[in-house]
Amino acid sequence: MKKRRLKKSKYQYIRYFFLISVVLFFIFIPVSNWYANNKIAHNHSHVVSLASGPAAGKLYAGLDILYSPWEDPVTAATSNNGSLWAFTVLGVPMSDPLGLISSLLNSFSFPVKYFLGGLVPFLIAFLFGRVFCAWLCPMTVLYAITGKIRHYLLKMKIPLMTVKLEPTTRVIVFWGGLIVTQFFGAWVWHFILPYIAFTQEIFSIIVFSNFTIGIYFLIALLVLDIGLVPDEYCKSVCPTGFLLSYIGKFSLFTLKADKKACPSRCTMCKTVCPLDLFPKEGQLYSCHLCMKCVDNCPKGHINLGLNPIYQKLNLKLNSNQEVEHETL
Repeated sequence: MKKRRLKKSKYQYIRYFFLISVVLFFIFIPVSNWYANNKIAHNHSHVVSLASGPAAGKLYAGLDILYSPWEDPVTAATSNNGSLWAFTVLGVPMSDPLGLISSLLNSFSFPVKYFLGGLVPFLIAFLFGRVFCAWLCPMTVLYAITGKIRHYLLKMKIPLMTVKLEPTTRVIVFWGGLIVTQFFGAWVWHFILPYIAFTQEIFSIIVFSNFTIGIYFLIALLVLDIGLVPDEYCKSVCPTGFLLSYIGKFSLFTLKADKKACPSRCTMCKTVCPLDLFPKEGQLYSCHLCMKCVDNCPKGHINLGLNPIYQKLNLKLNSNQEVEHETL
């Protein structure tokens, strides 16, 4: 039987545009820091060329033009800084939700600036649930590459294992991580959350010309994804995925399938779901809105809409208002 080719709609192209943009942004941050250092040390593209080569000189000249509208190019270049653990965009702080929780648990003072930056991912989660995982996490790009590598290795008849992990593993990793950070500090998350390690390694190689120990953690995860536990980290291990999934239960918007209009035997939405969910049956507790089920639903019965929780709440409020009106 011929395998059905999965569809790719504008959603997937837009999604990968966002994902690649995130990767490019975290490349741009250390490049800007490199520019700031050379601006202070040399302040001329020719001197940079003599010190680091013609390519470096051209890069410096390009960034010099980019930051020329600012009165202080060095300050402008360093206004974007950090990794996904904690970074600034034009001086506005952002932070990882687990970093915020760990900081609040470990700190005797209330970190107002850190707290406000950490609210951003929570706000996004309350609007769209676990959308970070499919649309913003740079590891999604790497896992897409390892998925292709695994596919071609299997086509070459190279035997690879497939081990499934229990989704509850991420609950253990989440609470275990929080407990461990109480004794060793929040830096422990850098060896649990690969997207943090990835962005930090980018920074390290560009600014300091070498990798850190985090590169071994990343390589190990990618090798495991190819040969042993494909797609399992995001689905069953990532503690950020667990936290955002829990918040996603109460998100304002979610996917909804018209089960009554769906063909009785159709399971396409489950087949294409990377998280093994079944949208047709309302199994969306960990959905990250990758939209693959929307793209591949043969009848177009899956759409983004208001969370049924709030629809029921709205109906209840309207019903109460009608009763009060009739009483009056």
